[in-house]
Amino acid sequence: MTNLSAGRGTSITFGPGDYFNTLTVRNNFHADDALLIFNTVLGDDASRTDRLIIEGDATGTARVQVNNAGGGGAPTSNGIELISVAGSSSAIFSLAGRAVGGQYEYYLHKGVGADGNWYLRSQLPTQPDPCTVDPTLPECSLVGPIDPVGPIPPVDPVTPVNPEPVLRPEPGAYLANLQAAQTMFRLGYHDRQAGQNGGRAWARVDGSRNGFDAVSRQLDIRGNSQALSVGADVWRHDSGSSVGVMLSSGNATSTSTNALTGYYARGKVKGEALGLYGTWRGGNGADPYAGFYVDGSVQRAQFRNRVEGIGLADERYDSRAWQGAVETGYAFRVGGASNGSIYLEPQLQLGYNRWDSNRHTEANGTVVTSEDADGLFGRAGLRLSGVTRWGNGTTEVQPYIAAHWLHTRAESQIRMDDEIVDARIPRSRGEFSAGASLKFGNGVGAWGGLSLQKASGFHQTSAQVGVSYSW
Repeated sequence: MTNLSAGRGTSITFGPGDYFNTLTVRNNFHADDALLIFNTVLGDDASRTDRLIIEGDATGTARVQVNNAGGGGAPTSNGIELISVAGSSSAIFSLAGRAVGGQYEYYLHKGVGADGNWYLRSQLPTQPDPCTVDPTLPECSLVGPIDPVGPIPPVDPVTPVNPEPVLRPEPGAYLANLQAAQTMFRLGYHDRQAGQNGGRAWARVDGSRNGFDAVSRQLDIRGNSQALSVGADVWRHDSGSSVGVMLSSGNATSTSTNALTGYYARGKVKGEALGLYGTWRGGNGADPYAGFYVDGSVQRAQFRNRVEGIGLADERYDSRAWQGAVETGYAFRVGGASNGSIYLEPQLQLGYNRWDSNRHTEANGTVVTSEDADGLFGRAGLRLSGVTRWGNGTTEVQPYIAAHWLHTRAESQIRMDDEIVDARIPRSRGEFSAGASLKFGNGVGAWGGLSLQKASGFHQTSAQVGVSYSW
């Protein structure tokens, strides 16, 4: 083609993406807000792509749309060359929409200095130095004496400094979905009973807010979740030993933001779990609140997940998991008066999560899988509680405070094509909680509590309320 002029409303598509094409303009190219659609394997500098070669001058303006043809994303140096201009390069090419591959965000860059070509780089566009554009600006004048030692040596152009690759926010939403699903239905003995002498039927509502960073702290992730759990004993002994069933339903939402780009993505999870639990109590007949217990539970959970990115197709995928845990503790009476007692209870819990194979392919071709999500989790700590009676002994009040050390061997990671994205959630963190429960003479009980989890780069606050009934 000798000359090419593309007017407003003109769209030039290079090919279907199964193979790559080159359009060569022998002389000049001019555009007036035209649209150029490229297919590119978004990866490193050597990635295959459609190309526009202009052997003359380039003038006007054009928008560039980039479709990812199966690239897994990668850091770039000079970039993926889309447009080559041999003559004067005064045309302005701007990216239309987003170009994403793997965990990376790509931007359109013009070459530096005499290089008038245009490249895709997984880096933010750099703004030109205003003093280079207009040296007469007041802030560009020299201030103070010139260093008598000599001139500042020039920067070696052979060794350019590459900025940090830019990440897209969607990986953070995938991580938040995984983290929410891993902990949404994790209940222990006191979470169901809220006291050593709980009810035969119970219901509990949890709400939490958390925040963590991911991948060199470039992504900031904030989320909240809610869960409702109900259960009932199908067998119960006078000692407090029991076997029961429980059903849970919950949802979580999150926002992952990259402050460098301003882009954000939302994650959403909805899930249900069905489980069995059993408790054996070796309590003292004279004191039902003291003594030893062993508790176990197993649950099967399923989740429906969504990730919504700006300018990208919504991603929907399912996940499923098994979760089991065993817990034990011993409550010692350490004080009290005639109308109440104080108990110190060491506790230990050990559990395991096993996820079904999770694999999702995004609309742009990126393959997302959970990475080492299976694993052990544990909790160890102390619970200090008291029992006092009001109203001639018809109402029991049990306030408590607790401190625990939490640890997990499961990873909060995903893999996007060949690269791992880490939520940076510490394997160990501290938890502090406090609350109280009431039990009335008619068998109705109620409880509430607050808890805080804290570690470097991670925090979570939670609130719980519940009711129970004994007959």
